[in-house]
Amino acid sequence: MIISSRDEVIDKAFGVFVRMNYEKASIITLAKACGLTKTGIVYYFPHKLDLFMAVADKYVLKMHEPENKFAAPADTLAEFIGQYVAGVAASMKKIVELIGDNADPHDCSPNFYYFHFLSQVRMYYPGIRPKIERMFSHDLDLWAKVVQKAKDSGEIKSDTDVKKAATMFRQMFLGLSYEQAFLNGLTVDKLAENFRYIYSLLKA
Repeated sequence: MIISSRDEVIDKAFGVFVRMNYEKASIITLAKACGLTKTGIVYYFPHKLDLFMAVADKYVLKMHEPENKFAAPADTLAEFIGQYVAGVAASMKKIVELIGDNADPHDCSPNFYYFHFLSQVRMYYPGIRPKIERMFSHDLDLWAKVVQKAKDSGEIKSDTDVKKAATMFRQMFLGLSYEQAFLNGLTVDKLAENFRYIYSLLKA
């Protein structure tokens, strides 16, 4: 398949970067994955780092922005939990479509490769720390906003510590995602089950 747009190059390059270390992913390797010559890929991205950053922008920073997962937070915490899990499932589906599944010689899940990619982004993307901090902060703020609304409406206990409750939901997702990445990958049903348990502890 011959690539004919900048966005298609980013998609194909993502599949390369998640499975290879940044240093080993040569321009030639990236060009071949895109069905382009070296000159062809340089037309879109003069330097490998430019392409790597574009991939990280799309598949880390933009993918995890709340507005890219759902139009607006649901009215209740119970509904938002379902909405959040659906957003995670949609993101995982997109990743698997791009990097493949069940054909890995190292018996690693797509989730594992994604965490591998995140590590590379942290190492090689210039000035990435404040951008990652903003990404994490946006997610925590969203959970806190929904939890606060649930507290104000009487959906959950009036003595709920909003920030700690929001952190519990986020850390459950991040911790389970990381642990399961080393096995078969995150199971969204298990995530939903654990979210619902946290919710049961908070419910009024």
